[in-house]
Amino acid sequence: MTTTAHRRRRRGRDADADVQGAADGARGNRGTIRATPWPVALVLAVAGGLAAWLAFPPYDLWFLLPIALAALDAAILVRRAALAGLLGLIWGFAFFLPLSQWANIYAGLAPWAALAVVEGLFFALYALLARAVLIRRGVGLSGSLVVACLWAGVEALRSHVPWGGLPWGASAFALQHSPLLNLGPWIGTAGLAAVVALVAQLLLAGALALLGRRPGRRALRGLWPVGTAAFVVLACLVVPSPPNPRVEGDSTMRIAGIQGNTPRIAAQDLTMPDEIFPHSLELTSQAAADARADAEPLDLVVWPEGSAGWDLEHDPAGAAAVTAAAADVQAPLLVGTQTPGPDETRYNMSLLWTAEGTVAQSYAKRHPVPFGEYIPARGLIRHLSDKVDLVSRDMLPGDRVGVMDVDGRRVGVLICFEIAYENLVQDTVDAGADVIVVQTNTALFGDSDEAAQQLAEARVFAVVSGRSVVQVATVGESAIITPDGRDLARTGHWVPGTVTADVPLYAGITPAMAAGPWIAIALGALGAAGLLLSLPRRARVLAARPVPSRRTR
Repeated sequence: MTTTAHRRRRRGRDADADVQGAADGARGNRGTIRATPWPVALVLAVAGGLAAWLAFPPYDLWFLLPIALAALDAAILVRRAALAGLLGLIWGFAFFLPLSQWANIYAGLAPWAALAVVEGLFFALYALLARAVLIRRGVGLSGSLVVACLWAGVEALRSHVPWGGLPWGASAFALQHSPLLNLGPWIGTAGLAAVVALVAQLLLAGALALLGRRPGRRALRGLWPVGTAAFVVLACLVVPSPPNPRVEGDSTMRIAGIQGNTPRIAAQDLTMPDEIFPHSLELTSQAAADARADAEPLDLVVWPEGSAGWDLEHDPAGAAAVTAAAADVQAPLLVGTQTPGPDETRYNMSLLWTAEGTVAQSYAKRHPVPFGEYIPARGLIRHLSDKVDLVSRDMLPGDRVGVMDVDGRRVGVLICFEIAYENLVQDTVDAGADVIVVQTNTALFGDSDEAAQQLAEARVFAVVSGRSVVQVATVGESAIITPDGRDLARTGHWVPGTVTADVPLYAGITPAMAAGPWIAIALGALGAAGLLLSLPRRARVLAARPVPSRRTR
């Protein structure tokens, strides 16, 4: 006879029922894994987010990223979809808050936390989508492929919306020292995101089998997905680079990057110290003397973003000093300045300044940073934080790709965070750039990890684009990086210095650059299609099994 207490105990056991696992081979046999209890899921979400942060510079523990993502995927295997979404948000918050600590310098605690929450919402979206697939398809090959595509698709979405998106913390930027980066020129950043997510799924499948409660040899089946994940990573060591011919004729360009350095800026003060201009002039004079002594003339001298002060073209004293510096070094200077726009706005400019005192070419930053260089919905945001007035003049975007002709060599120009956007790198290469120069002002981010993170982005895109990248910062880190990820020259942080090298020029178009946005679009479409095809399937989360009613005697 079934008593009321017995029925309650049985329902309690059923409430902890298994989530069906992946198909075990062509015969369709299925194993089971237990639904993740919510306290364990919470620990996995927090620990996974923190592990993802440690995968990025300056820690560079890249191998933690697939482990962190596997922890997220395990965490979302809970009974309720709403809880899975919350756990995704928690994972994203634990990841993005420490990763973006530099935002606290700009805006203060509340906007910094708000940024982490907004970015965390994308991870919540991924958690909901991935869970919907996993509870229907299981942690098998088909489910893993769909989830990997969903991760790449959501990451691409995060990189473009809202307000142009923020790809900071994209999976590829943790891979600057990983064998997986060898895939970069073939599949781009979206493809790298999918590969990381697929490795994470393999680790998850292995862990669930190895830690499962199934007895005997069946648990040993968890070894093959873990072994496959290790094989994928190791196999990337021998992935060849695509053909990338050097430019015809003189295939190098001697470039000097000037890191003038400044005193440290007070917290949340967006005003650049005046010392950057004379420091840059002094180092340029030294670079000119070194070039004469070594009998190695320079082709281009690069100053960082914001190094030439405000509206250099209408500053007679500053313009004369830059002209004299260009004449001394016998090469044009690429200087960073800001110029006024209409109605109390401004442009972030890169000017190619000649020894004749003329501006031969110019480039206006195309992707100003929301909340850093302009305030979207200023009136609304003011109700959330009075820090909006630290950005007193909104920055307008330029409308032309930055490729300049320097004595017959084509120099692509990006400013600061623009190096994080694959579409901006893409159209710079498409416009004929033989080398990419990145001017950035890292002084505004203090002692945070922003400089190291941005340099990793430059290194990744040197490999993905097949172009040498010359990144020049106000206070560091500046470097000249080849398409195989090597440093030809590099400076430290908070030190004056110059990076100089014969920079190789390349003309090849990598498959990633040739494909443009279509890799991300294709992966996102495959993920969406896999999700839609999964929804009609019966969810494999077992609710409490009904108990046949019996009369109690």
